[in-house]
Amino acid sequence: MNNTKVKNSLARPVLWGTLILYIVLCGYTIAHHELWGDELHSWNIAKASKSFLELIYNTRYEGHPPVWYTILWIVSKFTHDLGYIQLVHGIIATSIVFIVLFFSPFPFITRILIPFGYYFLYEYAVLSRNYAIAVLLVFLICLVMHKNLRYKFLWYYLLLFFLSNTHLIAMVLAGSVHLYFLILQTEHKKSRVELTLHIFLGGLIFLSSLYFIFPPSDSELNTAFWLNKWNVHQVKAVIQMPLRAFIPIPAWWYDHFWNTEFLIEVKDTYRFLKFINAFLALMLIGVAFLVLRTNKKSLVLFITNTLVSFGLVVTLFAFATARYSGFIFIGFIVAYWLSCYEKRCRNNWLINVMLMLQVIGGLFMTVKDIQRPFSNAATVNELLREVPLNEKTVTDYWTLNIISAFTDKPFYCVDLEKELSFILWGSDIGSMREQSNRYYEGINRFLQREGVRKLYLISTQPLQSLYKLDPKLSTLRITLGDKREGAIEKGSNLYLYEISD
Repeated sequence: MNNTKVKNSLARPVLWGTLILYIVLCGYTIAHHELWGDELHSWNIAKASKSFLELIYNTRYEGHPPVWYTILWIVSKFTHDLGYIQLVHGIIATSIVFIVLFFSPFPFITRILIPFGYYFLYEYAVLSRNYAIAVLLVFLICLVMHKNLRYKFLWYYLLLFFLSNTHLIAMVLAGSVHLYFLILQTEHKKSRVELTLHIFLGGLIFLSSLYFIFPPSDSELNTAFWLNKWNVHQVKAVIQMPLRAFIPIPAWWYDHFWNTEFLIEVKDTYRFLKFINAFLALMLIGVAFLVLRTNKKSLVLFITNTLVSFGLVVTLFAFATARYSGFIFIGFIVAYWLSCYEKRCRNNWLINVMLMLQVIGGLFMTVKDIQRPFSNAATVNELLREVPLNEKTVTDYWTLNIISAFTDKPFYCVDLEKELSFILWGSDIGSMREQSNRYYEGINRFLQREGVRKLYLISTQPLQSLYKLDPKLSTLRITLGDKREGAIEKGSNLYLYEISD
């Protein structure tokens, strides 16, 4: 877009009204959203890391590159108020929408619809994870790619580096974007030396990202862990990914509807839908192909991002949730964006229908998150206040992230038998999970060491689930003191137990 078009867009009151409406709706939802375990886990690692080098060491066990953790680490040096996590993430989400509304080359209606879709209004906006920052970075790359900027290549490679270091799926998208970039340089008749240099710089960036993505050998989340978890359902997940990516409407009849997709869930009742879903998944990819067919570079970007994502699902990682599949949709938006730079895009009813389906999913999730607690983690201090004075309270590794975040201090983890501020996915986690009586043994050793006959346990697990994890736990006297149920995220309820020998 030239400067005149940008000024015209900035002058449009409808676009400003859309941005204001987005800020109000997204901000109101964020204010009512209760942080859950994964959001808190990243925060606990960041605030417990005393130096940047310590942060890098700790994040090596995550399988995630350090960009989002670095942002949280910086925030934690000024405040431990959890609200600032959401404030920073809300600013990132708003910046994404601002760029889409005022600087993207999309048709007017498309720009109006995108902000209220499932990913831009909810999954990559309300949930404070390391996905929105990747979307912001790739959109900034789109802005840089076709502009005559001073130090253009420097900006491009800086953004590519940061994008690659947000998440594995973001690195896949970054690689696809760089492939587009290389084809673009070929079209511009760049010399072999220049092309070789661009290939080398891209490879250097991706190698640095892989260093952070593949954890140390003593990590519980190493490559062997994922290979051992492989099952045939990962092949089926490939068929599900386009449905999750382009039609992310949750199964609204479930209590725990987040991370569901209604077409996938309903096929268990109506078996013939398996074939319809497979056909629909192919049709959605076909629609994307149809839209991008006139721009080979954009088509290559989309196909590469999609096929590599499919390959990761089949061979290694089970990306069977919306937040992972969503990067196929983001890859399509990026490819469409870049194609619109070269040939003006007009309103496309296929794209707008797809975006309206996204809007249904986005509005459903925002309304439900406002109406119901996404997580009951924020109520943990209420349960702690119910513990009688001078009585001992412990937690388990499922719940440690919650209790450490909201008390802002380390807590004793009974199944790991030590006091921790955050979970580090090292070898001790694997050893713990192999112990069939870890709760029983941990509790008994704690009681003996402290010289008491009773303790209180706060857990996200209902009692029957604890008995399944540790059958010997049933030999102790356990009384449910209180509970907080009804969370949208199924692992985010809380239970207070009184346990004595």
